[in-house]
Amino acid sequence: MSELLRAKAEWRVRLRARLAAMTPGERTAQSRRICESVSAREVFRRAPAVLLYRPLPSEVDVTALWREAEARGCRTFFPRMRGPNQPLRFVRVHADTEWRASIQPFLEPQSDEDLSATEARDCVIIVPGLGFSPRGGRLGRGQGYFDRTLVAPPLGGQGYRIGVAFAEQLVEDLPIGLLDVPMHAVVSSANAWIEGLQPEAQPDIKAPL
Repeated sequence: MSELLRAKAEWRVRLRARLAAMTPGERTAQSRRICESVSAREVFRRAPAVLLYRPLPSEVDVTALWREAEARGCRTFFPRMRGPNQPLRFVRVHADTEWRASIQPFLEPQSDEDLSATEARDCVIIVPGLGFSPRGGRLGRGQGYFDRTLVAPPLGGQGYRIGVAFAEQLVEDLPIGLLDVPMHAVVSSANAWIEGLQPEAQPDIKAPL
């Protein structure tokens, strides 16, 4: 195991322990503040399409952002699995969309209305993770699904990526590799809005193998 992979594994253990120590009330309160911070930003309010996720119990609950986006007529998309080690599909969700359990521990929308290249160009992507750095670095759960998805068509590195994190998930010196896609901004209850790395700062982002 390389030094980078070892450091990532160690941080995943620490971050999972931090998340496990949080109470449901703490997660709810922090999620509310995070959603309020995101919804106040012009980049979110003007986005014609927003990509979200159904949260696991240990993740920031972004349901309020989903409701707000739908209320203003924004197109909302959620991930579906393609298969092991494949990029996720983001599909359009409507009020009557059916949801089913996935092979991964989250609910999937039963929709085949895929995100288009045009919609990907100006979308906002709300991204979960285990840890984030103030400079926009993100540490996922180790399977690479989001990193693959963010650089594969139709996204292809497009869209404004916002990482959402509890205060317990912010790490100053997070171990980050060349294949870890950076966030444009990181939002947490500890620091309302942190501008992360812009895409031009890392022009050679590639999908994980």
